[in-house]
Amino acid sequence: MNEFRYSPITIKFFEECHKINEDNVPNVGSSKLEDFIELVNNSDFNLCVTKNDSPIGYVICFQDKEPTNSYMEKINHKNFREINKRLNNYLYIDRIAINSDYRKNKLATELYSKVVDFAKNSSIDNLTAEINLLPSVNTASFKFHQSFGFVEIDKVKYNYDYEVSLQKKTI
Repeated sequence: MNEFRYSPITIKFFEECHKINEDNVPNVGSSKLEDFIELVNNSDFNLCVTKNDSPIGYVICFQDKEPTNSYMEKINHKNFREINKRLNNYLYIDRIAINSDYRKNKLATELYSKVVDFAKNSSIDNLTAEINLLPSVNTASFKFHQSFGFVEIDKVKYNYDYEVSLQKKTI
């Protein structure tokens, strides 16, 4: 019997998913709980993986459409804006995080597979993401995205200590 379950991030999971988020900084951006909740509530696709009804990982995505574009401008989401300059009809994977006790269980792979299914069912042409280059290269993320068929479309250096690789996968 599969011990893992998948469901949208609901109000009962907000605090635990936020804790997972903060435990994964700097690989994902830090946020206050209320900002994390707003991010989830404005997302076009989100999914939580649970064990015994307790979150152990999640993914949050945004599609390039209204009202998402307006929301991302409102929060000044730099990476979404940069991808938006380069592509149309995409789903941006804003963040994915797995509780460190549950890594190496292919949970991120399963979450990404569900993201791909959502994109296909929604007639989305590309999946996109960014990978940190500075302050340090996220090597694990590069390997993971490469295994899913992502390729670099550009690099963006925002300042001396923050640079990202913009990635895409054609669906």
